[in-house]
Amino acid sequence: MAEVKANTAERAVLQKYWLSIVLLLLAAASFVQSYLAVLAALVFTFLVPGLIAYRFFHLKSYEIWAFVPIFSVLVSVQLVYYLSLALGYSSLTIGLCFFVLAAIYLLVIYKRGEPIKPRSVLKIGQLKKSNLLLFATIFLISRGVLCFSIWRGNQYGIIITGSNWQDTPFHYEIIESINNGNFPPQTPNYIGTPLTYHYFVDFHTAIVENVYGYLPTALPVLNALFIVVFAVAIYALARHYGRRAAVVATVLGVFGWGLSYTGLFSALFDGTFNPYQNYIYQFGQMFGLPSIFDNLLQQRPLLMGLPVFALVLALLRDMSDKNRLLLAGILTGLVFPFHNVAFFCCYVAYASAVIFSMRKINRGYLYFLLPSVFALPFIFSGGPPLSISLSTAFISQFAQNPFLYYFLNLGVPFILAIASFIKPGHEYLKLTFLFLFLIPNILLMTPWVWDMYKFFIFAWVPIAVLSGIMLAKTKKIVVITLVLLSVITSASVIIYNVGTDYTGVSWGEYQVGKWIKENTPEGSVFLTYYSIQCPPSMIAGRLRVSSYVYWPYGHGEPLSEVNAREKAIDGAYNGTESQLSTVIQEYNVSYVYVGNDELRNYPGCISRFNEVNWLVQVYSEDGLYVYQVDWTKLGS
Repeated sequence: MAEVKANTAERAVLQKYWLSIVLLLLAAASFVQSYLAVLAALVFTFLVPGLIAYRFFHLKSYEIWAFVPIFSVLVSVQLVYYLSLALGYSSLTIGLCFFVLAAIYLLVIYKRGEPIKPRSVLKIGQLKKSNLLLFATIFLISRGVLCFSIWRGNQYGIIITGSNWQDTPFHYEIIESINNGNFPPQTPNYIGTPLTYHYFVDFHTAIVENVYGYLPTALPVLNALFIVVFAVAIYALARHYGRRAAVVATVLGVFGWGLSYTGLFSALFDGTFNPYQNYIYQFGQMFGLPSIFDNLLQQRPLLMGLPVFALVLALLRDMSDKNRLLLAGILTGLVFPFHNVAFFCCYVAYASAVIFSMRKINRGYLYFLLPSVFALPFIFSGGPPLSISLSTAFISQFAQNPFLYYFLNLGVPFILAIASFIKPGHEYLKLTFLFLFLIPNILLMTPWVWDMYKFFIFAWVPIAVLSGIMLAKTKKIVVITLVLLSVITSASVIIYNVGTDYTGVSWGEYQVGKWIKENTPEGSVFLTYYSIQCPPSMIAGRLRVSSYVYWPYGHGEPLSEVNAREKAIDGAYNGTESQLSTVIQEYNVSYVYVGNDELRNYPGCISRFNEVNWLVQVYSEDGLYVYQVDWTKLGS
């Protein structure tokens, strides 16, 4: 009898603490096995903080699915960040964070019990199979496109193509530099300036990579996961208006856009189609707003900013619930280092909710404002000052015929969202949509005017939901037709991404990047051409003097200073030994790199460098060169 009681008690303990035990074992295993370390990083950054916290807030089951990964990423990355400031950024610090989260989970289970049974994770049975199929399809499409366009090898080298050819190298430079000693980070491709860019999605990727080692293929997988998180957040926002509205809104939210696919059909019909030339996005022309899926594939901060914004919209629907208001404020306060525009847009949503609730306003609304304290360390961390001015610069430069421009670029969902104003209801969403749509047309808040377009991306969230609500009340054939007319642009985006094969780095450049990673000190500064793809920083994680002009300019550096630095680099490669030494000493350069971009832009630089007695050639393979600066001969 005593043995039966003991077995019963043991089973009860296991049923209560089974997941706590698994998490503790997984945290321990992350120190000894690299693949388990990656699994631990995914579990502790996407699930554990959310599983700890969701029971403290008033959430519906479909909101929990969005809340858990969103809250987990926000909290886990900031936990690693602050512990790293105190202890240093390393795999040991990351593992310690895993143990801290596992211990907190154990404490919560001890106090409140384990609601997650081994056979039922997060009430998975409450999600219909069709919903799971929807999210799985979004993941597979996104993962498939990203596999073709990010870090795919062919006979020439590593492919970074399609939507990702320009911005993704910048994110690789942040990720690799953080994992190679650049913490707290300065701007890796504009040496001497603190990294004030909202880089925490890249920091999350750095954490996942750090516990394994060099893992550039993690980025496309994580991008696909974040796109699914955004889809779940859209679903959670729209589910309040019915399941059909939620499904339509989710499809439109991820894949919908305007009528730019007309160019694709035109090229197909007249026989001139070429995936390299028929890209549906035309910068500065009539079809000049890049689609939502195009942005999701490449704009990494949006991958966290958009899900947070969608979930905050859902929470602010009930302004009488202080618990949900507090949670909306917490999410808003935490999102700033992930996407500062999302932080601002969440406040736009809050203002819309307050205006809509003006008749019954109360002091409880302040619950949203209190957690903004989480953003203050980053707001006052030395970034470019926020300047807001009345301006029609976006219209004058990009949307010169705004009525035609917006209807063509935003298409059927935009028309449906406007049509929703005819009948009363959903005023909170309508007001948020209206504010976000008007902001880039009447205000200027970014150093580069073009960056104001991101407000249209955030406006797309209420546009998709309002469209879903409108279409949910129509016949199925009408829904299918209008949805198809809204998502064909994403088909064009997919064709462009899988049909092109731009080389990010040749195999020779990949090898020199690996050599630099293994043979030069972390934190070394490289003199390079101000290019987009740069092996010393994109692969090796080393710092460089300057990069593609619109990266530092778009992040707040004065254009005149960026241009002056580019001119100095030109002089260092093309000019005299004195010009070279001036740049070397001003930016504390340790190595000079001569790759394909340098040889193309500075022919003859090799012969000049070989004559400089304080430059020592330490690498020469496949027509690529690395010179080390001998500071003793330079005289400094």
